[in-house]
Amino acid sequence: MSSLRSKTIKGIAVLGAGKSLGKLVSFANTLILARILAPEDYGLMAMAMVVAGFVGFFNEIGLGSAIIQRKEVSSAQLSGAFYIALITCSILYFITYISAPYAAAFYENEQIELLLQVLAISFFFGAIKTVPDALLVKEMKFKVIAGIEFFSIILVCVVTLSLALAGFKTWSLVYGFLAGELFKTISILWLSQWRPSRTGSIRQAASLMKFGLTVTYSRLTWYLYTNASTLILGRVAGGAQTGIYSMAATIATLPTSHITSLIIQVASPLFSKLQEDMQGLNNALLKLSAGISLVSFPVLTGMMLTANELVPILLGEQWLTAIIPLQLMCIRGFFKSIDPLLTQAFISIGKANITAKYTSFCAVVIPLSLLLGALHSGINGAAFGVAIVSPLLLSVLLFLAKKHFQLSIKSYFAKLLSPLLASLFMAFILLSFEWFMLPILGVNIVLLLMIKVALGVASYSFWIIYVQKDGITLLQTVLSDLGVSQQKLNRWPFSRVEVE
Repeated sequence: MSSLRSKTIKGIAVLGAGKSLGKLVSFANTLILARILAPEDYGLMAMAMVVAGFVGFFNEIGLGSAIIQRKEVSSAQLSGAFYIALITCSILYFITYISAPYAAAFYENEQIELLLQVLAISFFFGAIKTVPDALLVKEMKFKVIAGIEFFSIILVCVVTLSLALAGFKTWSLVYGFLAGELFKTISILWLSQWRPSRTGSIRQAASLMKFGLTVTYSRLTWYLYTNASTLILGRVAGGAQTGIYSMAATIATLPTSHITSLIIQVASPLFSKLQEDMQGLNNALLKLSAGISLVSFPVLTGMMLTANELVPILLGEQWLTAIIPLQLMCIRGFFKSIDPLLTQAFISIGKANITAKYTSFCAVVIPLSLLLGALHSGINGAAFGVAIVSPLLLSVLLFLAKKHFQLSIKSYFAKLLSPLLASLFMAFILLSFEWFMLPILGVNIVLLLMIKVALGVASYSFWIIYVQKDGITLLQTVLSDLGVSQQKLNRWPFSRVEVE
């Protein structure tokens, strides 16, 4: 168990290093593009991607997840799964192509038709990489995965920025996306060293589909409620407002979704290996959740309290209406950054049907709250609607976890207490500064942002090092698993706590 935990943490570190560097490049590229492209360009891409992404979920019908979850998968099953994915994607491409005019009519924007037809080409890329990608994850080859992710992001940035400067507008985003998907497919197929054989059995691979279809259903409902904002706002508020909301959501989820997704990518094979050890599974889940919250909670708090400075500095004056949605999305982020680990735990132990029930519930509650909010107060009301139901949804998920794999809710919240209190202390310091010191200082917006960031980092660090030491203890354990010497771990700030 110790070696497995160490391998998992090292996997997170490798993926994290590669993805963090890639995300920094991607974020910088997004900021540059925001000053070149109009909100309408992002809105069109978002509306087309919602439809393409929804259909794309049927591409591999959960076969990749089934391959990862199964302890043993035969060569015939792997090749059969590859052929099933190819047949499925061909059918889906045809359906998407002929139905694109109806999607354009729904949004009342004829540009959606061609955008959707071109984006649907990515279905073939997804089908081809289904099996080799699952094998890389199953074998925990995280260095390979991290390298592919990083270079694909670089390619996307180069293509989108070049085309945006050349005046391609929304199409710069489309071609950049396709270039990145093509690169990932070729790289995964090449580096996995797996090739389909002629002896592949579709019939044998069909045994993977029962589990895979349940996973696919869960992901579809997740995708629907996650992207309900684009569907609803695209119809109710139009392309420009949808683009603004989409940009706010992108910024709010960028750091936390990155952290959560890389941990889930590593946790998936870990949870599968622990599916017969509920105590080990719960311990791993609690530690990983604590690790996510240790980083995501302060980042979200900081973004929420500096939104007035972040938006005009990073995006420009044309995006000022994104401030309130961004702040509300940060509140929602506290819950969304940690709950995917719980749903992944259900899938990894073979109880994808529980995740399916939960995502079905979310697929009703979230769009309804978003629609009511949008009809009442536009994009601000939509953001408020999804923020206010987030704690309810996490409560439901925790109840299911307690029922099906004996997760202690008290222990779960205990692990989150230290970063939560540290974030509240950070918020108190920043608000106090803004209320009492800012009128006296009268600094410009850039300097104000720098001061707030410095105060936030200092106050959060002070709390977890000197007041409530659970966070620094967790970090010490993680660094020890990564191979950091005990001599270095005896230095400040780790000297403030005792080694577990």
